[in-house]
Parts: sequence; structure tokens; C-alpha cells
Amino acid sequence: MSHEYRAVTWNRQKRIYDAVVGFGVLALVGLFVGVTAATHPNFTAETALIRGLGLTALVLLHVVLCIGPLCRLSPAFLPLLYNRRHLGVTMCLVAIAHAGFGIFQFHALGDVNPLVSLLSANTAFGSAAGFPFELLGLAALLILLTMAATSHDFWLSVLTPPVWKSLHMMVYLAYALLIGHVALGAMQSDTGTALPIALGVGAVVVIGLHLAAAFQERARDRGPRPEADWVDAGPVDGIPEKRARVAVVAGERVAVFHYDGKLSCVSNVCRHQNGPLGEGKIVDGCITCPWHGYQYRPDSGTSPPPFDDKVATYNLAVVDGRVKIDPRPNPPGTRVAPVPLPQRTPAQSDLAPFYIGYAPASERRLARHTRRATVTLASLAAGTMGILALAQPPFAPATFEYGQPRPVVGRLSAFPYPTLVVTEGTQVSRYLLAAAGKHGAGALAQPLDGSTVRVLGSLIRRGNRSMLEVAGIQPSEPDFPDTAPAQTDLGRFTLTGEIVDAKCWLGVMNPGEGKTHLGCAVRCLSGGLPPLLVVRDSTGDERHLVLTDISGGPMPRSILPRVGRPVSVSGTVIREGDLLFLRAEPSAVTLLAR
Repeated sequence: MSHEYRAVTWNRQKRIYDAVVGFGVLALVGLFVGVTAATHPNFTAETALIRGLGLTALVLLHVVLCIGPLCRLSPAFLPLLYNRRHLGVTMCLVAIAHAGFGIFQFHALGDVNPLVSLLSANTAFGSAAGFPFELLGLAALLILLTMAATSHDFWLSVLTPPVWKSLHMMVYLAYALLIGHVALGAMQSDTGTALPIALGVGAVVVIGLHLAAAFQERARDRGPRPEADWVDAGPVDGIPEKRARVAVVAGERVAVFHYDGKLSCVSNVCRHQNGPLGEGKIVDGCITCPWHGYQYRPDSGTSPPPFDDKVATYNLAVVDGRVKIDPRPNPPGTRVAPVPLPQRTPAQSDLAPFYIGYAPASERRLARHTRRATVTLASLAAGTMGILALAQPPFAPATFEYGQPRPVVGRLSAFPYPTLVVTEGTQVSRYLLAAAGKHGAGALAQPLDGSTVRVLGSLIRRGNRSMLEVAGIQPSEPDFPDTAPAQTDLGRFTLTGEIVDAKCWLGVMNPGEGKTHLGCAVRCLSGGLPPLLVVRDSTGDERHLVLTDISGGPMPRSILPRVGRPVSVSGTVIREGDLLFLRAEPSAVTLLAR
């Protein structure tokens, strides 16, 4: 709604706002990815992008939640409030991008639908530490999607303002869910202090600003008690021209407006989004709400045609230079004759800052304050993103030569998991084999088991262990020596560590372990990729053992609920050339308490 009584669509103010927000989002994501690339040489671009999008959405949500109380503490922040819904929708789109990339990265290209995988990969609902953090993020995203979809005023009018407001208050539930999403996800994989400190500071700021605004509003509500059924609203001389004084009448706020030598009183609550009419201004003869510019006639509380919004009006009297208000409201839209005032010099208010989003900002002080606030918020957001990017734990020294297949000739073994035995001079080594996506190479290897083959595959390497993502296998000349490695029984051990899938852990995803990678590991192992038990000693040195069943065959799917979490495994360790195998019963794989 505008002062010309027509709907406001796109204008210069909105375009500038959205351009700044769009550039800011790109800058924050780019900053995080850029700092990660510069300081973490072994980073995976997909991981950096997923983290950058998630953190950007979380930063934007903090800004959205802070704008409201900041406006209650100082009306100079109102220009940030006018298009806050645009910022909220942008934040929702960034969150969707984060979720979309995450679902594709961790749950797509497997043996089940990605959404089914998302909902079923982790079923540790009875564990506080193991609870599936993805479901908290999904629940928050559904709330944000609902809010974004109903952000237009069409839905506000259809749902009615009270229902619409209640629906959009669920943003606080979404915020709490996202705090849990990060605490049970990223913070369990990243044991550093930067992320929890940033999350804690953000929560303190949001809660602190809301409490400060609430205390200020509470102080305003401590009005005088009614005398003889009328409420004293203070002296007439203290009400500026074209502005209002807010008073509390029968537990409700009302606004007494002074304009053109007369007084009128209406409810302080705008019908649009419960904005404070008393902080508005008379523009073109109408009370103009400072939040979104909705207008009402001061004598009747009705919106100018073609709009039909109405607010309650109140009867007034002036006794001995003081304003008296009848606490009984008139029905919304009831005209009450304004109370004329004796000739006097009115208090000036035209120079006081006031902002209407559909009109150019003429108040230079307000524009300067808005620019300073925007620069401050942007600087804090950029600093947070930069610090969190720097504070990420180091990525493992692993590589994946994606899109660069190389030919490798050797003897193929399909049992228990496909491997290629290669002789280079006197050195005998083995490549683990994997198919594209989250699938093992068993179906490709079994027809040629024991044969000399030529494998075309992309190299995956971490430390002294290598894998090939197979693009094709062809029989080769049968002159490759039989170099089947001998088996050595090293004895029975009980080892503690984490079960990972070999493909991601060796370098396709970095990091390829931890709770955030759990869903992907489940899909990879379910698809037939070799499971590894990664064991670390007190100095951080890693050992990895290929898990098999007690007879040396593939480990059954019953171990999937124990993937990606600390486990203890009891079994026999067998050395075959440069590979270590841990043969164990599935029941010997037990979760460790956390």
C-alpha cells in the first residue's frame, strides 16, 4: 500500500535491497570457499561449498532474527525491516541450496532414492549423541519453506493477520532446530572451539536483543492507572505535529495523533503485521505504519479505498491541557470526531527520521545510519565466515583424479572385495576397485576373477593405499605372473575405531568419515564398497583394516547401523601382502558409549 493508495510492487528501493542481499550472499559463500582453498590445500570443493552455503544461511537467519528487536530499540533500523521478508526468502533459498548439495553429495548415486536414504541411513533415535542431525535440519527447512511460500501479502490476507503472525513466529522453532542440527552434526565432526563459540555468541546476541527490546516495551506498558474510567495520556504539548504518543489503555496500546490542530486516537496495532502505528507519521492525511507503509485515516481507523483494513478508535477529551482517553474501544472503522485544540505552537517533528519503503529516503541521518548498520552487519558476517573457514580442521592428504582415467594392468581378484594385484619391478601392490557412484565393482570383476586384465580407472589415493574408480575392465594378455599374496595370521585383537567406506575415506570425499559423512558411508557400503575399520593410536597415526566376516567373505549389511560411529571390533587380523584384513562376526562389532 502506498500514499497514492495503490499496491506497491517492485521499485528502486526493493531492487537496491535485493541487489545488496544477492551480492552479499555470493560474497559470503565465495569468501568461505576462497579462504578454505587458500588455507587447506587438500580441501574438497563440494565439501567447502556445502559448508559455505550452510553457514551463510545460518548467518542470514541471525540477521533476520536481530532486525526486529533492533527496530524496537531504535527506529533508525526500520529501513532494514521494510524488506525483511526478502532477506528471509533469500535465506531460505540458500538453505535449500545447502540441503540440495548435501543430499546429492551424501545420498545420491546409491542403491536407494536419496530422500529414502536421508530418512533411513541413521536410525539412532534413542541416542543423544547419535541422533540423526539431518532430520532436525529437514524439519527446520520445511518450516522455512512454509514461511517463504506464505511471505506474500496475499497469504496474509487469506490466513488473517493473527494466523499469519503465529505461523511466522515458528521461525524461532526453526532456529532452535538448526542449533541442534549444527550441534549434533558439524560440531561432532569438528572438535575445535571456533564453531561452538560462534554459535554461542550468535545465540547470546539474538536472545540478548530480544530481552532488551522486551524490557523496553515492558517499561512503556507501565502507564498510569485510569481515573474515573478515563486514562490520563499526558500533556497535549508533548505530542509532536503529525506524530503520536503511545499510551496503555485497559492493557492495550493506543496511539494519540496530533495533526492539523486536532487529536485522534486509534489502536496502536497495524492490521498488516501488528506494526506499531504510534511510531508512524501522518502522511497525506493518513496514519502511515513505519514497518511497511500501511495507512489508516486518523479519525475513523479505516484504510483509504480500495483497501478495507480497519483498526479500533477511541474517544478523547482534553482536560486542563492533558489528554484523557476512554478505555472502551469503538468497533474498528468507527468515526470519532477529532478533538480540536486551541491555537498553539506545535512541537515540530518533520525533521525526525521516518522511513517509508516505497518512497525515497529523504532523511540523511537515517540513510547514513542505515549504511553504517549495513556495513557493520556485513563486516561481522564476513569476519565470522572467514574465521570459521580458517578454523576448519585440516583435510586429509588424499587425492581423487576425477575425469583422468589411466590404464593399469594386473591380475584381478573379486573375493572378498575386488582388487587388482600389480607388479612394478620387484614391488607387488594392490589397488582396491570401485564402480562409479556409491557402488562396488563386484559385478564388473566377477566374470574376470583370476584373469589378467586391463583396468581403465581414476586414481584415488590416501597415504600408501590406492583405489581405482573403474571406467572399464578388459581381458589382457595372460602373461601376468601369478602373484597371489600369502596370508599371515597375526592373531586375535580387539580394536576400536570407526567403520568407513574405502572409496570416500581414501579421497573421493574429504573428510570421508565422522557423523556428517555417516549417510554417505551407509550408502557406499550398502552398494558393495569395501568397509574399512580406521584405528588411530595416541599419536594420531592411522591404521586401516578391511572388514570381512569370520570366513573371509564380505561383511553383511547388518553392520550398517554401526557405521560412522565409534565402535569396538573383536576378530582375527590377517595380512595379505600390503593389506590387513580383520575377520569378525557381525555381533563382535559393538557401538561404544558416547
